[in-house]
Amino acid sequence: MKLVVFDLDGTLADTLADLANAVNFALARQSLPTYPVEDYRHFVGNGIDNLIRVTMGNAYTPEGAERAKADFQAYYAEHCTDCTVAYDGVETLLDRLAADKTATAVISNKPDRFVPEILSALYPRHTFLSAWGQQEAFPRKPSPEALEALIAQNGYQKSDTLYVGDSNVDVMFAHNAGVRVCGVSWGFRGAAELREAGADAIVDSAEELYLLVKGE
Repeated sequence: MKLVVFDLDGTLADTLADLANAVNFALARQSLPTYPVEDYRHFVGNGIDNLIRVTMGNAYTPEGAERAKADFQAYYAEHCTDCTVAYDGVETLLDRLAADKTATAVISNKPDRFVPEILSALYPRHTFLSAWGQQEAFPRKPSPEALEALIAQNGYQKSDTLYVGDSNVDVMFAHNAGVRVCGVSWGFRGAAELREAGADAIVDSAEELYLLVKGE
């Protein structure tokens, strides 16, 4: 593979606690029930608007959701790296890919403003070709437009690209774009969901992912 495009949350970074804390802060501001961190494994992955809608439940209103979204973003801007950590072996994986001249990029459904901050905090010595969060130019995953645009803009071919993620949304995203996808079992959703979604490969470690990229 010449280009490896990563999901962020649950793939490169364990962001679950910070996301949960930010949403719970926003919910509490409206006197709504909050949730244990582990519950957020199945809430996240489809963008902030969906995350707010799901966690508000029957209390959802468009106006309330806008307030919650604003509170989430204000809190998360201050705390997005409080508990967030890199997954084991991923920093070494990125170093090895860089040494091999394999390009890397990120496409996430996380609000775009937070993506570079988290990447620079966790992987300060690594340079990504592109790092995109959810932005107005493209619909969120699993719509394939962002991945197709990133590949084309940087002069790569779909056949030379691998997308790496941790959820069924990531599998659908890559397949909708006609790109192979590798699921990582260490993320938020686990191997069973990835297998059911039809991931082309599933790995349990960063070392396995490196060998897959290099065709070994």
